[in-house]
Amino acid sequence: GEPLPVLLLLLLLLLGTAPAQPSCQHFPKLLPTKLKELRVKFEEIKDYFQSKDEDLSIQLLSSDLLEEFKGTLGCRSVSEMMGFYMEEVLPSAMRTSTEHQHSVGDLGNLLLSLRAMMRRCHRFFTCDESSRSVKNIRETFSRMHKNGIYKAMGEFDIFINYIEKYLTMKRKN
Repeated sequence: GEPLPVLLLLLLLLLGTAPAQPSCQHFPKLLPTKLKELRVKFEEIKDYFQSKDEDLSIQLLSSDLLEEFKGTLGCRSVSEMMGFYMEEVLPSAMRTSTEHQHSVGDLGNLLLSLRAMMRRCHRFFTCDESSRSVKNIRETFSRMHKNGIYKAMGEFDIFINYIEKYLTMKRKN
């Protein structure tokens, strides 16, 4: 009567450790697909949000942010920017346009999925120190009120490009 429970336990352990999500070794291969999904989804709503952005004198996502992504604060900046979009920009965007709620929601889920994968694969994403660029972006976004939403959503493609540059750089390290 003793071997059966041990075998059952081993089987359960093996099943429990089977990767339900793609492993980190596949992350570099999955990355282009994840970024393409984000871009394709953003294309559905890009024209709407960019046409609503009336303050063309301000750019939220400047080259400062890209430089920060590439520097020692890269991880922190990427993480904070993902949080900023998921917690502030996308929920606000959903409230401003009922017509685009579904696409904006999908965009949020895709971003969440990418961030979850990045967090699981620590070498892409271990960080602490806070980002100055993201702090400035958040402040400008708040000052712009409703137009901040259009601005941030209109620049989402820039954000995807910056994430891609960060991750491509990390992959080479």
